[in-house]
Amino acid sequence: MKQIILVVLFIFYSSVCAAKVIVTGLTVPIDLSEIENQTVTSEVQAKILSIALTNKLHSYGYTTSYVKQYHLDGEVCILYIVESHIADIQITADSDVKESIIQDLQKLQGAVYNKNAVHVILSQLKEKYVLDTIKVNVVNYSEGDDVQLIVMIRAKTLMYSLEVATAPIYGITPSLMLSVPFYQSIATLQGQIGFNDKIVTVKKGLLDYLHHSGAYGCHLGMSISQEYAVWERYAADFTLTMVRPFLGIGMFHSVGVFDISSFIYGVAAYFRVSEYENTILKERLPATCNNTGVELRVNVTDSRSIVKKNKNFTISIFNGISDEEYVFTTHLSLYAPIPVTTRLYIIPSGYSFHTTSGNRLNAEYVFDSYLLGYSDKYTATLSRHITGIQCMYEVIYEMLFLHIFGNIGVYKDEYNHWSNVSNYGLMIDVYYHSAIINIGCAWNSNEIFNNYYIYSGVKASW
Repeated sequence: MKQIILVVLFIFYSSVCAAKVIVTGLTVPIDLSEIENQTVTSEVQAKILSIALTNKLHSYGYTTSYVKQYHLDGEVCILYIVESHIADIQITADSDVKESIIQDLQKLQGAVYNKNAVHVILSQLKEKYVLDTIKVNVVNYSEGDDVQLIVMIRAKTLMYSLEVATAPIYGITPSLMLSVPFYQSIATLQGQIGFNDKIVTVKKGLLDYLHHSGAYGCHLGMSISQEYAVWERYAADFTLTMVRPFLGIGMFHSVGVFDISSFIYGVAAYFRVSEYENTILKERLPATCNNTGVELRVNVTDSRSIVKKNKNFTISIFNGISDEEYVFTTHLSLYAPIPVTTRLYIIPSGYSFHTTSGNRLNAEYVFDSYLLGYSDKYTATLSRHITGIQCMYEVIYEMLFLHIFGNIGVYKDEYNHWSNVSNYGLMIDVYYHSAIINIGCAWNSNEIFNNYYIYSGVKASW
């Protein structure tokens, strides 16, 4: 009797032998550890696992790929994935930029269809070509597993952008931008005003025109501004008016996932100082100043992402003459989100400014949007260098972001001595359709905790 029981148990356990899961046909980056670490003991479990893997593909954006079949054979359970590729792209458009958009979409041809990736590229094209709408329908191609994209485009005839923000020193700074797109070009008019509880701090206007033909472009325009300025060293304030025309030619090109623009400009600037009575200031600050020279600007942007996830690097170099003074000035900024998980990002950033000029009119304020926490300090510098780190969590996908940040920097003060400073804070960004809302609080590390700066802003485009 005992021998019969042992034989029955052997047959039973043999029939429920666990089969190892093997996934085949997958080329896209999907984490399969959770699936492949499981075992299968029946046809029902194999079917359930096939459904789970299909759902996982869809959650990653591969909504037309799926597990076509499974095969349970002794100690192995094979799941066969069919990836759906983009076999064809058709575009219907009432825009003159149709051919350019076709070229931009060629990068999708032959790729495995991913709903999120297509959404990102279409959002970028909408901004790049100032489109009113860009939609896509996904249909089967030749009754197979591959798909065809049918893209429908409608161009904008006019674009507005309104922004109201708070900034250190300048206070509340509303601005309005109006853009008119033409065939292979766009004209932009922008105005801004800033004010605090006492005075109007800044008035700015910009008119520019950008023409792009394939890989080449021409950019020209003029900016005019008038701002309230302070020279803390002499406890004096003044009004600075600036007129700055520019004309540049350059190229647009791509390297991998990065879009690069490189322009060289001829630049002239006229400065006029007024409304000051301090005798020492009159002796040390010229009533007028002129700059002329050549400027190189390079911008590198990661085109795969949208909203807060874009990597960006910019550099500008000016070389010229300012009232018989040789001037060499550099600006550099870096913003590089690094994904830790699908929602958590670590973002190193940096900003650098340096000029060989000794003129206060060519200086920058130390405490601005790059180094928050000091809302009432007008310290100016001819050289400052800032590094920062952010922890950004995507609370709601492409809608709500939470940031915790810290910055540290060094700068040359108005007495030509090097000083260091640091700050920390937190910020919340909300994206809703074409509107962006942010609010944050920053503390400087050299002051007590109850000294803080609250800043906020809202931007909407239509």
